[in-house]
Amino acid sequence: MPAPSRRTVLKSIGLIGLGTLAATRRGLSLARAQSDSIPALPPRWNGQPLGRITGKTMNVRAEPSTDSEVVAVLERDDVVRVRRAVHGEATFPNNDLWLETPRGYLYASFVQPMWYHLPNPPRADLGNGRWAELTVPYSNAYWDPEPNEDRFVSRQHYGSVYRIEELVTGGDGKSWYRVRELYQSYYMRATHLRIIPPEELTPISPEVDPHEKRIEVNLATQTLIAYEGERPVFAHLISSGIPDYATPEGEHRVVDKRISTRMIGGAASDEEEYYNLPGVPFVCYFTWEWAATHGTYWHNDYGRPRSHGCLNLPPDAARWIWRWTTPYADYDSLYFRPRTRSEGTRIIIY
Repeated sequence: MPAPSRRTVLKSIGLIGLGTLAATRRGLSLARAQSDSIPALPPRWNGQPLGRITGKTMNVRAEPSTDSEVVAVLERDDVVRVRRAVHGEATFPNNDLWLETPRGYLYASFVQPMWYHLPNPPRADLGNGRWAELTVPYSNAYWDPEPNEDRFVSRQHYGSVYRIEELVTGGDGKSWYRVRELYQSYYMRATHLRIIPPEELTPISPEVDPHEKRIEVNLATQTLIAYEGERPVFAHLISSGIPDYATPEGEHRVVDKRISTRMIGGAASDEEEYYNLPGVPFVCYFTWEWAATHGTYWHNDYGRPRSHGCLNLPPDAARWIWRWTTPYADYDSLYFRPRTRSEGTRIIIY
């Protein structure tokens, strides 16, 4: 689920810094999570040449430190070229990575990594519908296939995923896809969306007995590890729920899987707490209170609690979990549920 407000985060920082130092009640310690027996945790930045600012504003520093001179101020959705990632001051205990840009240094936790993509050729052969991912920094959706601000729906961001069902020519003469959600439809620019072929969403390790698959989530170390029997096969940092929205501990099972969904929460009258996030990718719900593993495009701050109860992952990591867990969902479903509770992969959170 999405990040809480700045007010809520600041209130909880005193607790957050203790997580990686605390002894775990059971299972993995931080040392084990970093040992040779566990798959290496992926880096926060994998050479992506672009970054999108995810906070309302962000200071560009002369050096990789918050004590350094502010040389520029960027706003949400500004896009920067990234020369390289460097280690600097750990503004938060979980992350000491900064990004060197032509204008100065940015703290990596609040910059979304992005690859450069050429415009996507529009396709009319959609059959009953296809899934597509947004490959531009952001794109505005409208109720009609033309950029009319009076018919604006929402701003969508890089890495989000949508169900597209029709290619049309808009009032502006450009190509648009009709996007379908569970309860509404709207339009997005076709060249902004890359169709995801079914073979990119096929199950991972389907030959393994589903009962041998499990996920362990260590809230103290903010790590998720997937096991096949006793063999760890995947590991990643996560962002779990902050104290006011704690991720539920205990043994759970996957109860609902979605390639994409819109997540809405908080009081609409509270600007700091309300969220309405379209195209949240690769969702595996594990409680009927809608806690889930899912992809996250609104921060890059993994390794500390900052969600409303879900387990935030980068989109590629969430896609891996979605493909690996059972039940194995089909390509065309807006949501997919196990026939019996035991069919869903176990998720053990402590």
